[in-house]
Amino acid sequence: MIFLRKILITTDMSEFSLAAMEYAASLGLLYAARLYLLHVLEHAPAGTKRYGREVDSRAQQQRAEERAARELEDFVMNKVGSDVRLVPVVRSGSPPEAIKQFTEEEGIDLIVMATHGRTGLRHILMGSVAEKVVRISNIPVLTVKPRPLREAILENEDIESELHLP
Repeated sequence: MIFLRKILITTDMSEFSLAAMEYAASLGLLYAARLYLLHVLEHAPAGTKRYGREVDSRAQQQRAEERAARELEDFVMNKVGSDVRLVPVVRSGSPPEAIKQFTEEEGIDLIVMATHGRTGLRHILMGSVAEKVVRISNIPVLTVKPRPLREAILENEDIESELHLP
């Protein structure tokens, strides 16, 4: 039997990421699991030079993480609401690596993340965080395609017409 005690939801604070929230919240209720909402700052701010000396990049990174934490709290209040109890977390680094590290540190049982639906050249050039997480994760990953994206794909890729079905 599967017991989900801790579920991780990843977010880039876009509307797409809310699709993962719906699934994770439902599973959280079903299993009475603790829900974590993780936002990863993709690139930590680099140190800058002032008067020929490098400014402390750790202080800049800490300020960036504090600002992201405030933005994440606003995102939760404005887009998710108070119905879903979440533990918001901000990390810096490569998103796939930061997600994997967080799951190992916290003993997460399931990762739920939305896909952006990039295909073709955009997918090749930009890659997919979800795809990388699926490859490197030691735990199950549930990827969710947002509804508007699913509907757009169905409209744009009408399989029936391509197969010449009536």
